[in-house]
Amino acid sequence: MFLGTSSPRASPRSSSQPQSPFSSSSSPQESWESMLPGPSTRNNFGSSDLNPNGLLAFPSGSSISIVDTRSMQLLSTFPIPPPPSSAAPFVTSVRWIPLPLNRQLLSSEPSSSHLLLAAGDRQGRIALLDFRLKSAILWFETDSKLGIQDICWIQARPDLLILAAITGPSTLSLFNGSTGRCVWKYDASPEYFSCIRRDPFDSRRICTIGLKGFLLSLLHVGDSEESVVIKELQIRTDSTELAKLERDFTGAAAPASAAFPLHVARFAFSQLWRNILFVTFPRELVVFDLQYECVIFASSLPRGCGKFLDVLPDPSNEWIYCAHVDGKLSTWKRKP
Repeated sequence: MFLGTSSPRASPRSSSQPQSPFSSSSSPQESWESMLPGPSTRNNFGSSDLNPNGLLAFPSGSSISIVDTRSMQLLSTFPIPPPPSSAAPFVTSVRWIPLPLNRQLLSSEPSSSHLLLAAGDRQGRIALLDFRLKSAILWFETDSKLGIQDICWIQARPDLLILAAITGPSTLSLFNGSTGRCVWKYDASPEYFSCIRRDPFDSRRICTIGLKGFLLSLLHVGDSEESVVIKELQIRTDSTELAKLERDFTGAAAPASAAFPLHVARFAFSQLWRNILFVTFPRELVVFDLQYECVIFASSLPRGCGKFLDVLPDPSNEWIYCAHVDGKLSTWKRKP
């Protein structure tokens, strides 16, 4: 598989000046309801999640906002309850629960209130939240205060949901989605785990990638809540810059996005081809085949672009979109 890239481009800026909210003819209450909360910051680790019904959840500071992407209406904003005698920590990861639940927002039936999402924060807590109730209905049994890097749901069986979470720099933990109990752990130190993604072709499988190229594939076989099969793989990448950052880092152990916010590794499963991963390291784009355990394409940064920040494949076409730390966007297409 070979990919070509188009010229990098940045989002165009409008020449018109934005209107001040104070010049609107609407009442102060209407103006407040039509405004989004403050934007996400680097402390929110770039987290967001869009469910199949078009509801976008994203953290802003210590709160979570829900937006209906069809109407671009802000539906709700609420904080995760803070720890006792402590300021509310930053929310660092959010994931909608992958259940075919009734999501009719205008209904008053109790069954429609189960709009659930999991959220992790900088103090290592994970909660299952009902956004209609704006409250936590379950706290997961985390034992680390090092912070949550990323979370992802595994559909192990129709009656068994497992939440996978990266806690601290290098620990992958699995939690029972009904009880919150931790059922399995894996420590990859001295690696720094960066993100988790679920296989679109098999909801029992997830993968997680590290800044140094370590790739862990995990398949939940569903016999019991802790029944997993793992495969440890390595994608070769230049870690010289990361080694220097590690030497210069003097803080306490922390998730990858807190320790090295501008040194990012991300990946996404292809939605067109089984077992294909699109992986970005700060200065390299890699296409990796999980079945044959090998790199089938690699390319360095496009000319004029900053480091890779994230990667997103087009679900309908053979295009890949890569975000860069300088705000640019590069597009890539598979050569026939």
